[in-house]
Amino acid sequence: MAVYEERIPQVKRIAPKRRGNRRVLLLLLLFFLLVLAVLFFRSSYSKVAVIEVAGNVLYTKEEITAASGLAPGMQFFNVWQKDVQENVKQLAGIKTITVSRKFPGVIRLDVVEYKRVAFLVDAKGDFMPLLENGVRLDDNKMKANVIDDPLVRNWTSPELLPELSAALAKLPVSIRNEISEIALTPTPYDKQRVTLYMRDGNEVRTVIYQLAERMAYYPAIASDIPEGKKGVIHMLEATWFSEYPAPKETEESGDRQQGQTDQSDQARQTKGAAR
Repeated sequence: MAVYEERIPQVKRIAPKRRGNRRVLLLLLLFFLLVLAVLFFRSSYSKVAVIEVAGNVLYTKEEITAASGLAPGMQFFNVWQKDVQENVKQLAGIKTITVSRKFPGVIRLDVVEYKRVAFLVDAKGDFMPLLENGVRLDDNKMKANVIDDPLVRNWTSPELLPELSAALAKLPVSIRNEISEIALTPTPYDKQRVTLYMRDGNEVRTVIYQLAERMAYYPAIASDIPEGKKGVIHMLEATWFSEYPAPKETEESGDRQQGQTDQSDQARQTKGAAR
């Protein structure tokens, strides 16, 4: 019997197949993931709850949010930076905007604006912010924010505003804040001649294309002017100072006093002759 058993070939045992069970488990897992996804996207956690705005000065949070196209309640994962950047191009004062997310439901907009370098005053007396890129914002609500920025008056050449803005942007803030007003005062020989009225009572006459370079020396030049004297500082091919002439009222007052003195002397002489 042992010999016959050795001759009979051994049949390999085949393990039972479990593919059917694995497929069922996989389908159940996918089903539960699908249910969870549906529940998540229908819950408040998948919606934008808060929109934060940082770095804005020229525009309010409401203006930037409205321009961005974002609104509370929209899908949190449907916010794309390129779409927001394209939308805010309508706000000419914004240089860049960056979108970041904070779960759950917080969208943050970090804004970089063009610097405001002056205020352009129109014929009606409205104040319009003038930015470093030469853009003029037609927005009178900024009037309340006029503190240190120069006022640009009597500007008859709009095509020169970008060059003026670029020159003012190059100045240190401390020097730019010393300028009270800027007026375009062209001559037949130079259309870019400007007059700067300083807060210390002096005037500066220069040209736009040299304004940034020349005005960098203003503090040193002003400190050399004798105390109590005010006048015009010419910053052209050469730099020189001319003092303001004596006020006419003082001269006229002196003339009147001299005239009254002469009349009094003449009256006394008349009385003496009569005696």
